[in-house]
Amino acid sequence: MSATTQNAKQYWDERSELFGNYYQKPSLFDKVFRKGIFTRVAVALKTCRSLDNPTVLDIGSGPGINSVTLLKNSSATNVLGIDFAPSMIEYANRHAESENVADQCEFIVGDFLDHDFDSVSFDLSIALGVLDYVEDAATFLKKMSDVSAKVFVVSWPENGVRMMLRNYRYDCPLYYYTEADLRRLHDSCNVSKLEIVKSEGGWVTIAWK
Repeated sequence: MSATTQNAKQYWDERSELFGNYYQKPSLFDKVFRKGIFTRVAVALKTCRSLDNPTVLDIGSGPGINSVTLLKNSSATNVLGIDFAPSMIEYANRHAESENVADQCEFIVGDFLDHDFDSVSFDLSIALGVLDYVEDAATFLKKMSDVSAKVFVVSWPENGVRMMLRNYRYDCPLYYYTEADLRRLHDSCNVSKLEIVKSEGGWVTIAWK
């Protein structure tokens, strides 16, 4: 694990409950200034609903809120969540249990780039709020394409005032992109159609195989 990944792991390992509350108990501040969080989930859910009984890989699954949301609001049959922060996985398991979908979820501790999926592919893979912390976006996206049978959805932050404030507050490195970056990165993947949705503070991409 690189030093950059280790820093991000430590940062999020200490914030599982905080991040879970962004989704489950959003404050007025969250609703106003973190609209992008809800937009990317809506895009992922719409994509999931367009598939018949999909299997889903949730990369950087965090507290498992998105995994459970997809299961309870679409025909998704099961979700594998992977996150490098152990406290996030513990939170995710508790959340899935409380929502009565634990039998359709599996959450594992691991680094997506290092994990061996043993040739298993998923109908849909998602990485929401993840590329902010990924140093090698090209390798990450290529692996997402490799493990996705039908489509993969990714959120991307842009530079701006919000990113400047995050750089001041966060203890781990952050990365940002332009729309041209998104197109260039997807050009190296096996994608037949790319949709780009503008969201607060960035974009969400839907890449169809």
